[in-house]
Amino acid sequence: MARIAITGGTGFVGLHTARALSDAGHELRLVARGRRSALRPAGAQFVRADVVSGEGLVAALQGCDAVVHLAAVIRERGSQTFDKVNRQGAENVARAAREAGVGHIVHLSALGCDPDPAYPYLLSKWAGEQAVRAGGVPFDVIRPSIMFGTGDGFYTRLVKLIRWNPVVPVPGDGGATFQPFAVSDLGRIVVQCIERGPRRLVAEVGGPDWMTLDEIVDTIKGVMHTRRPSVHVPVMALLPPAVIFDKLLPNPPVTPAQLKMLERRNTTHPQAVQQQFGFEPLSFRDNCDYLQDY
Repeated sequence: MARIAITGGTGFVGLHTARALSDAGHELRLVARGRRSALRPAGAQFVRADVVSGEGLVAALQGCDAVVHLAAVIRERGSQTFDKVNRQGAENVARAAREAGVGHIVHLSALGCDPDPAYPYLLSKWAGEQAVRAGGVPFDVIRPSIMFGTGDGFYTRLVKLIRWNPVVPVPGDGGATFQPFAVSDLGRIVVQCIERGPRRLVAEVGGPDWMTLDEIVDTIKGVMHTRRPSVHVPVMALLPPAVIFDKLLPNPPVTPAQLKMLERRNTTHPQAVQQQFGFEPLSFRDNCDYLQDY
């Protein structure tokens, strides 16, 4: 049994990962700057710390064997910028882990992370990786495609887009390619990383299927039992309303940065998980019934 700290431990990915680690018999410490979650696994300790400022981090990681660094943002709001949270936060966690004597960091990056400044989110995730690699603590890096599961943000947002519109607007030509990845499979991978120990692994992972945005939307329509038609809208036409939604809505349907990233494929080898971790990941088509509840 290992004692593991999870930064961002009360978010969507954090709670699913915590459940997998708890089921595997590990002792957990959930680290977050906000309120503790009532959904955390029984026995998991909650510790308040801030990855951006670094306040409380060393104390939060003290006595832990490993830290799973999940804290990140996919949308900038106020002081919570990509650079501050995704890059500086990773740097602070790596530094705190070294000072606290932690022996292993499992860092959640993103498929397609890249130093190209045209894609600020992907740039920040790439920079976060570099901070962890240079931090002096043995590490593993996981780069997943967009994750699905109860409580996710991307696929449930598509449900609402379909539900609220008699004609469903799809950005661009609908051909942007994704490889939906189950958050429960990420949990299995993190458990493996913890139990094998650090290998300086940098693993791209995705589900068994490459799916276009059109195919994902049509799959969700099937779950919702609706035949509402789709219409392709040029990305440039969607940018002005996306800017407005991003400024005014707490959870906008799409942000300008997300529209920009549709230019990039979000895929890796279809057998990446099987080859690197020895199991077949879950298919989105066969495991998206949870979306009926949104």
